[in-house]
Amino acid sequence: MLRIAICDDDVYLVANIEEMLCQYLKKNLIESDMEIFYDGITLEKKYECGERFDIIYLDIEMGGKNGIEVAKFIRKLDRDVLLIYVSSYETYFLQMFEVEPFRFIRKPINAKDFEMITNLAYERTIEKDAYFEYKYNRTIGKVLIRRIIYFESVGRTVIIHTEDCTYRYYGKLDEVEQRLYQNKIPFLRIHKSFYVNFHFVDKITFSKLILSDGTTLQISQDRQNIIRKKYLDILGGEI
Repeated sequence: MLRIAICDDDVYLVANIEEMLCQYLKKNLIESDMEIFYDGITLEKKYECGERFDIIYLDIEMGGKNGIEVAKFIRKLDRDVLLIYVSSYETYFLQMFEVEPFRFIRKPINAKDFEMITNLAYERTIEKDAYFEYKYNRTIGKVLIRRIIYFESVGRTVIIHTEDCTYRYYGKLDEVEQRLYQNKIPFLRIHKSFYVNFHFVDKITFSKLILSDGTTLQISQDRQNIIRKKYLDILGGEI
């Protein structure tokens, strides 16, 4: 699950960012937990309590502590969070580089630029080498999650299909789904036997799903409406 924070004392701008983010997340089937902060001190307190975020949209000019000061505080506790500055001011460029910002979005916000930068940030978060670990007999294996095309359940065996090869181990697909629920890469449970990486989906019909490698998988009847609704949200039309 992607953890996102928006920190800005401009209520209208926060609502604008939140709306664009919700559209992007919905379009790309990304599970998220989003929090809003109207001042930097409240965000700092969250970090002091042990909270962490994957992406923070941060205004520079705020009442009280400005965005540069807040970012310096956050960087002492978190080197990995992606900081995206949102501001109409360019005079802070040199100071911004001290806290390693990911990108800068100029006010007023252009929707296409916002989507492009948000997509780059999301791709960066999933580039981190997250692995799926499994045990087969006395061997422990691990596979990069972003390389997994889909999981398949056959009897008591789970088959992991990747871009290069397949792996097998004894287990249940329900357990795989539970383990990957919080993962940033979205997977779709289209059938009791198939759990698919959304990024490898090429086409979809009402009853079938076609992957980028040409594999065709059946969508079970009881899940067709759910999968159809998710894709209607993305396509904005009828399948």
